Amino acid sequence: MKILHYFLGFPPYRTGGLTKYAFDLMKSQADDGNEVMALWPGEIKNYSCEPKIKERKKLDNIRNFEIINPLPVSLDEGINEFDAYTKMCDINVYKTFLKEKFPDVIHVHTLMGLHREFIQAANELSIRTIMTSHDYFGICPKVTLYRYGKCCDDDNGCENCIQCNLAPLSLKKIQIMQSPIYRRLKNTAFVTKLRKHHREQFFDESELPDMPDVNVGQLSEHYKKLREYYVSMLESIDYIHFNSTVSERIYKRYVSPKDSGVISITHKGIELHERKKIDTGKKVILCLAPAKPFKGWNILKEACNQLWEENENIELRVYSPVINPEPYMVVKEDGFTHDELEQMMGEADVLIAPSIWYETFGFTVLEALSYGVPVIVSNHVGAKDIVGDNGIIVEAGNVEELKNAIKNVNCHVHIEVKNWRCFLNENYRVYEAKNDFND
Repeated sequence: MKILHYFLGFPPYRTGGLTKYAFDLMKSQADDGNEVMALWPGEIKNYSCEPKIKERKKLDNIRNFEIINPLPVSLDEGINEFDAYTKMCDINVYKTFLKEKFPDVIHVHTLMGLHREFIQAANELSIRTIMTSHDYFGICPKVTLYRYGKCCDDDNGCENCIQCNLAPLSLKKIQIMQSPIYRRLKNTAFVTKLRKHHREQFFDESELPDMPDVNVGQLSEHYKKLREYYVSMLESIDYIHFNSTVSERIYKRYVSPKDSGVISITHKGIELHERKKIDTGKKVILCLAPAKPFKGWNILKEACNQLWEENENIELRVYSPVINPEPYMVVKEDGFTHDELEQMMGEADVLIAPSIWYETFGFTVLEALSYGVPVIVSNHVGAKDIVGDNGIIVEAGNVEELKNAIKNVNCHVHIEVKNWRCFLNENYRVYEAKNDFND
């Protein structure tokens, strides 16, 4: 089978769950004997230039193609320069590329940086398209549908988008971040420090900013048209693979897919580990997410504060910077490495993912389960679909429920997780399935 993946790019330039998942999938498909190609949004040379596609050095037996002059990749920083994100291009650029490579299936992992004409070209050539719902880009310019302490369940006709997108990255900064020079320098000490400082300010949304003195009606129409642009892309894709019932529910508020289904995801590093529980004399709670409001940090902290005041013998281990840590906290600001996971999980009694935002999945939950560690997750975390009897699901934002769950969680459970081979087979079945478009 010839498979073309569109994603944000290879590590170490791009990181995170989306990159890990897509790269693992590509490598495994190549190992299975498939011809695998990767397409990603690269350098922006000039906003007036048409896109070009250049082949780069093959990686792990994956053919590697860079789009020169893609649409900007805003990540989760927001958008307020609308024309740059809906810019038309010559469809023949993509038709020529697809005719030459002619994949059996195209697997899209994000719409960031991608022209609508790419999907149109695939449709015209009757090439089957699949998309995995890693985030909410296209529906929400900030990706998370999270707005100043709560989920954005009502955007007030896109008027609320104005406040949420007051300080996006400029197109010039995005151009720099998509440049070959930045890709080479991204992980240097200086650039890492700048990025860390920037991210520390991100999602610190305790106060709603004042609405700027602008034409609200006109701007909200721009955001409506921006969403319409991406929704039209989503509704042109043959099959949307929702990685959880959470992402399915949110997407279907806005999108009527041609065809879709829910398949819980995994990654290549997940395998069942024999649990070697280390007794620390305390109930050790792991929080592997950033200590930010959208991840439910404030809720977790309040629940643990109450347990501490009730003389519960707890220890909360956090792997990101924390403002004013409490006595029961052990904080490792610089995060953790994969090599540390076995020790961390061996000492843990429970992992907690209390997200407020509608988290499409959550690999940390899966990783904890693979080590035999029970979990407590909010009902906004997509990975709740795989918890079963291996933990507790609580209402997002409910301190009392979370506190009681920590008290009552069963730290001795028999855990099973889907293996990578099983997931690959499910993926192939989606690729090979027929629908009206192909028939």
